Order: sequence, then C-alpha cells, then structure tokens
Amino acid sequence: MAKLEFSAAVTAKASPERAFDYFADHRHVAEVLEGVSRWEPIGGKTRGTGARYRVEMRALGLPLQNVLRLNRWRRPREIGWISESGLIKQEGGFTFHEAPPGVRIELRIAYEPPASVLGAAIAKRLDWLVRQRMEHALERIRQNLES
Repeated sequence: MAKLEFSAAVTAKASPERAFDYFADHRHVAEVLEGVSRWEPIGGKTRGTGARYRVEMRALGLPLQNVLRLNRWRRPREIGWISESGLIKQEGGFTFHEAPPGVRIELRIAYEPPASVLGAAIAKRLDWLVRQRMEHALERIRQNLES
C-alpha cells in the first residue's frame, strides 16, 4: 500500500524560536496530540538529532506502539522524526516560518499502513481521524503559545 501523507498548519502570535523551543520539550507532545498517551525518551538524550522516544497512541480503539527517532533538528526551523519500529511505519515533523503576526507552524505526518486488506480498511478509517487530530493539536498549540 502507498504511503499516506497529511499536513495541517496554524499561525500563532509567537516567534519561531519560542515555537521551536515549545516542541523541543518532549513533555508537550502528549499534551497537544490527541490519542497520544506516551512520548517518553529512551536513554539520556531527550533533544536533538538521534534522540529516541517510546510512543503509544490509540486509534480506532487499538493501542499502537512505536519507537521514534528525531532525524531533523534545525533550531528554529524544523524538528522531524522517523519510526524505528512499530506496526505502522511513519515519519513526520514540525516546521516553523515567520509569518504575520508571528510564526506559521506546519505539522506533517506520513505513514505506511500495514499491507493487506485489513491494513487498507484501517487506513481508510484512520484518514479522517488523523486529519482531525492534527487540526485539533495545532489549535491547542496556538492557544498554548499565545497564553
């Protein structure tokens, strides 16, 4: 099955540096991404390229676990990740660009559903859920950065 990709964006009244630093703190991820119950560092490195995280989320009532590794870290422009393990291979990231009245934050996620008829069925049902969660997450991010 082909890779599915989603993106959403929001503009917040904050600097790119402030937005980047907000996401550089891994503790904020589970706060804003609906369905994510765990985003914990593996090992002592919690920031920068090479930091790894154990991630758990629920989708359609199913618990999904992944190990994600940060593979892009360019302050104040970009934080990105790729999965090292898990049922669903994924990659994604946040980008930060100056835009009136502050910063435009874009969240992009691409994933490869498991191959099979079941994987295709799950992907169809996940499509709307992923989009909705991304939009809600970006709105919570905007609110947090502006408060």
